[in-house]
Amino acid sequence: MAKSKQQRPTVEEIIYRAVAAQRIASERQPQDAFKATEKRLYAYPVIKLKIEDDLDRISEIKLHGAPGKSKSVVKYQRTGIRLTPEEIADALVQDINAQIAGGEQEVERINKALSIIAGDPYAGVVNMKYFEGKNDDEIAEALHCDPRTVRRNKSRLVGRLAVFLYGVTAVG
Repeated sequence: MAKSKQQRPTVEEIIYRAVAAQRIASERQPQDAFKATEKRLYAYPVIKLKIEDDLDRISEIKLHGAPGKSKSVVKYQRTGIRLTPEEIADALVQDINAQIAGGEQEVERINKALSIIAGDPYAGVVNMKYFEGKNDDEIAEALHCDPRTVRRNKSRLVGRLAVFLYGVTAVG
């Protein structure tokens, strides 16, 4: 009887591969949550600015109407239905309000996470690093400590924030 070029894996081999893949994924999850938390912290001040800018855009639209030629307006004109300038302005305002709501939700979530570390003596590290853009040496100078102390406490605090934001998958 001729053997096939590729043998099918046994059930035990499939289970072993699945367990191994899950183990590798679970080892990577805390690192991924840490990096994702850092991205969210870096984005936090920008999101707040975006909310302000969007509120200004809504005021402009309400005052002057929808812009004549804009990507945001063109999408309403492609539907094949003729919309009045007022309907286009209303649709733009609804879209912007939805973006604002998403931004506000993210800001609120990060604020809740930050409240968890507020009492920590090194909580200022997170503010200086992610919101003010200072490097570890500048933070160390401001806190009168060693840059290694800054890095160690930043990692500890971001780890705590990651657990709040991502749950048990962030625990390493």
